[in-house]
Amino acid sequence: MAGNAGKGTTATGAENLLFWLHAAQNCIQSERRDLDDNPLLHDELRKIAQIARTTALEMEFGFLRKSDRKLLSIGFAVNEGTLDNNCYDLLASEARLAVFFAIAKGDIPAWEWFRLGRPLASVAHGEALVSWSGSMFEYLMPSLIMAAPFDSLLEETSRQIVRRQIEYGQFCGVPWGISESAYNARDLEYNYQYSDFGVPGLGMKRGLAQNLVIAPYATALAAMVDARLATENFRALQAAGAQGNYGFYEALDYTKVRLQSNQTVAIIHSYMAHHQGMSILAIADTVLKGLMRTRFHAEPIIGAAELLLQERAPTGGAITTPLKEEEFAPAALTVQVQSGGRHLHTADTNAPVTHLLSNGRYSVMLTAAGSGYSKWSDQAVTRWRQDSTLDNWGTYIYLQTAGNSHFWTAGFQPSGSKAESYDVEFREDRATFTRQDNKFTTTMEVLVSAEDDAELRRISVRNVSTSTAEVSVMSYMELALCPPGMDISHPAFAKMFVQTEYLSSSRAIIATRRKRNPSDAEI
Repeated sequence: MAGNAGKGTTATGAENLLFWLHAAQNCIQSERRDLDDNPLLHDELRKIAQIARTTALEMEFGFLRKSDRKLLSIGFAVNEGTLDNNCYDLLASEARLAVFFAIAKGDIPAWEWFRLGRPLASVAHGEALVSWSGSMFEYLMPSLIMAAPFDSLLEETSRQIVRRQIEYGQFCGVPWGISESAYNARDLEYNYQYSDFGVPGLGMKRGLAQNLVIAPYATALAAMVDARLATENFRALQAAGAQGNYGFYEALDYTKVRLQSNQTVAIIHSYMAHHQGMSILAIADTVLKGLMRTRFHAEPIIGAAELLLQERAPTGGAITTPLKEEEFAPAALTVQVQSGGRHLHTADTNAPVTHLLSNGRYSVMLTAAGSGYSKWSDQAVTRWRQDSTLDNWGTYIYLQTAGNSHFWTAGFQPSGSKAESYDVEFREDRATFTRQDNKFTTTMEVLVSAEDDAELRRISVRNVSTSTAEVSVMSYMELALCPPGMDISHPAFAKMFVQTEYLSSSRAIIATRRKRNPSDAEI
């Protein structure tokens, strides 16, 4: 049996080797055909290379330098003509490539390389630099073209953080490789949202343990450090369904609060050109023994600055420890965040859960109980008081069947009547309250118009019994039509100036605030 297994392994290895030899041969033949079809191809490629080199050397980094901090600002506001107050201040970040290149060009002095922070954390079998979010991108993106000399601080950090990423993936029971990426949430146009994710203990950012998003391009970056383990992880990602027609998908979101009840993982079915390009370059560097790094360091100005990269890891330095809240992620109790928004199955939460709908001018705040306020600019449309115990201020819809004294509300408040089932869904564009009371299922949708300063509350009632029922639907609100501070200071006085009028032709109630002075604006 051992002999047969050995033969099977050898045969498989030979088949793989033969496949790659044929692939290389086909590439050579394809390039020859391209040269035959287009003899000027090499000249065109040289022109592109020259344009790229000229563009890089003409980039000016000096104007981004903040003289007081001796660091590069994260950006320049063209409209305002000022630098952003925030700076890149960590060596373990993508910014070290820009700082290194700026020093090589002579845009900033070499000693400012040491202005970049070097906090260390104890990880795996040694120490590693701490980054902002603990993502693979921050640590390894510069290594696509910038060398990390053997036994240097940067090389030691690269090895240790890949080990830590692997350990964390094994601890969570998922393929490893965490970096900034899209995740299982969408905006109003159904585009995936994007955020920075990392490994707890490697990043300064709080809340890293609350998300578990695996990005395949992080594995490609790690291939430059350990190709064998990266290859094994690619197989695990493939088995998890991460591979599509055009390569590996953007990410796998294992964060439980963003998954449906029957899901174990959400595949982010998109491709980001930036991440695909980094993957191709990282694999090329791995297979071709750092060819792109060799080309980068072949530039005389880069070679002259290489000594900065020889920095050894310090001994006896200060070691940071992860925050306690990063060691164990808090469990989500009553609120469940899904790709469509937040879902609650009760209004009885330890603290009020709120949601804000707004178009920038008109805003509606809602709680899980259906309370809240409406506000237009700095004017309170409805009266509201902050009371987390009762939570009984807002716009309410009452429902009552004919011939029956029993009534209920579309939300939980202010009647406070328990429903057989109660569900709240907070999305970016709307809030939906659904409750089951005996034979009636009541659904209320609340929206704010994106174009007009208006809100809409749409009520639907479903009768699940076989008998016909007549249901009366009534709305209730207390109008303020003044700044909130004025209403709170003199509520009785403020009420005296609100008047309403019913327009039968429009089936509408018009509310206005009587002017106290002729110069007052009409509301």
